[in-house]
Amino acid sequence: MIYQGNERHPVREAVLHCAAIKDGQFAHFTPFQAFVTVNQWHLERGFNGFGYHGLFMPDGSWFPGRPFEMIGAHVKGHNTGTLGFLLIESREIDRMGAFEDFFTEAQRCALTAKLAELPGLQTVSGHNDHAPKLCPGFKVRSEDWL
Repeated sequence: MIYQGNERHPVREAVLHCAAIKDGQFAHFTPFQAFVTVNQWHLERGFNGFGYHGLFMPDGSWFPGRPFEMIGAHVKGHNTGTLGFLLIESREIDRMGAFEDFFTEAQRCALTAKLAELPGLQTVSGHNDHAPKLCPGFKVRSEDWL
């Protein structure tokens, strides 16, 4: 089990997100460049930096964000006891669709492998399960990921 914060909240849920980018906006970015860009966006909005626990590029590469033991800043009111993972979409998300409409099989494989490493995880949800958002652009079902 992973525990967060001084009060050691058990982590039982992962929340999936998208970056809300335009087609090709992150093309040819390294994972570090994507991290730096999103971090800057968050700072410009007055947040305390990159709020996710990591990101997955379209090629499946992973870049870590906040330590898993640190409470994230990715879903207002639902950060404690959750891990936030940012999926960098391969094209702009303009409607709800299927995972493969916006993300790659490499991302699916990398994310599934990362989730399998996390002890005690019981649920995988989408940002849209906790807020009226399009993010991540598809309906997340735990059974597809665990």
